Amino acid sequence: MSWTRRRFERIATWVPVAVWAVVYAVALAVAIANGDPPPAPESALQTLALPPLLWVVAARIVLHHWWPGTGARMAAMDPPARLLAAAVATLPDHRRQWGMAMTAELAEVRGRSARWRFALSSARATLWLRPAGGWPVLALVAGVVVAAVVAAGPVVGAAVPGLGVFAVSFTALVGAMVVLAVARARRPRLPAPAPTLVVAGGVAAAIAMTAMFLRRVPTAVGYLPPARAVYLAAVLAGCLWVAVAAPRWLGTDRLAPHLGAAAALVFGAWFLLAFRVTASLDRLDAPLLLEFALVPVSILVVVFAPLAILFLPALLAGVVGRSFRSGVQAAVWTVIATAPLAYALWLPEGLRRHAIDGALFDGALGPVGATLGDAMVFSLGALPAFGLPFAVIAAGVAAAITRPPAVAQAPPDGPTTSR
Repeated sequence: MSWTRRRFERIATWVPVAVWAVVYAVALAVAIANGDPPPAPESALQTLALPPLLWVVAARIVLHHWWPGTGARMAAMDPPARLLAAAVATLPDHRRQWGMAMTAELAEVRGRSARWRFALSSARATLWLRPAGGWPVLALVAGVVVAAVVAAGPVVGAAVPGLGVFAVSFTALVGAMVVLAVARARRPRLPAPAPTLVVAGGVAAAIAMTAMFLRRVPTAVGYLPPARAVYLAAVLAGCLWVAVAAPRWLGTDRLAPHLGAAAALVFGAWFLLAFRVTASLDRLDAPLLLEFALVPVSILVVVFAPLAILFLPALLAGVVGRSFRSGVQAAVWTVIATAPLAYALWLPEGLRRHAIDGALFDGALGPVGATLGDAMVFSLGALPAFGLPFAVIAAGVAAAITRPPAVAQAPPDGPTTSR
């Protein structure tokens, strides 16, 4: 099958739409099954249309910057060459020369079946490369990880009822990352220690606040079923993985992680301010004219401030680095630093707010345990779903601003005529 740019554009357009439609349908079905009222038509339309639109625009921007280099080269390859290129991309740095040699040797192989055999054998060889410390070290690390996973459920479940599934999932995911790092002989690459510390601190705070919340509100276990517990573990482990062992494709810009971490801290300050402002407005018994005057302030604080916090780091990184990849790197760091921190702040603030007037963050009355579900939906669901494509669009804007002007082509030499 010939992979052309038009085919990739169709995929970038329709895959986000289809995925979001499935996610929205599943979430709606779960809400109806739990007895929650269906969303209002205007709210449902916004939720169903805005996220896929952002993802489509972001995907098309990424494709626009990816295609001239890697995309065009991949499109020119046949399937065996693509398979070998994908396998070589997973190799550690000290094995890259071997991978390049295999790629060059494949270019000399003729015949479709022969190329497939060579590509499959080379890809299989990449899976069985000897670890740097040897197989005994890998076996020892794997054994420790398995023992930790087995022990995590009973130990954590006994200390904090309802957190056992999360403990098993989080330990298994982090352990798998450690085993993979040892197997591929990769050392963790810390792009910047301070931003990594911010992300790791946010993840640790999110876990601690979840345990605290479940200890103080035992009935909140109903808002952390096994599926949500696994999702919580996957998101937190993913944030930690990107911060500790950043993948190569993310880039090596030194400014981008610092901008993302700074944005997370600013977002945390905004979050506390928004919580307090919203609670104060809900309890304010003021004249109608004053309430109308406070509406623009509320919109500015609650709506536009977080959009600016998510947009600016990617824009600044892209402009300063004069690179779309630098902007994307800042976008990813902003999301992985902001999401766990916002979740960790939501839980104690939700307890404080509910103790005042029995209301949740949105002002509606409800059980305090629902705060746990709301924190996951907003901080670990809506924030990445809206924030990441929005920040990628900012990186695209930065790339368009810093794009060098096109050089005017000189007219070809030739005889000139005069009137």
